[in-house]
Amino acid sequence: MKYAVFSDYCDAGQSVFDTYEEALEDYNERISDESWNGVDAYICVVIDEYKAK
Repeated sequence: MKYAVFSDYCDAGQSVFDTYEEALEDYNERISDESWNGVDAYICVVIDEYKAK
């Protein structure tokens, strides 16, 4: 299972992690960092993945 962290912004700045702990660390950094202040953040389970060629 993989986890995605992203922000509700025009450049979502998404990151994908192999463990929940890694994703949670990034999520917590986003919600506590002044530069992300006022931008919603999400942590989600990746249910499908497509990689373009």
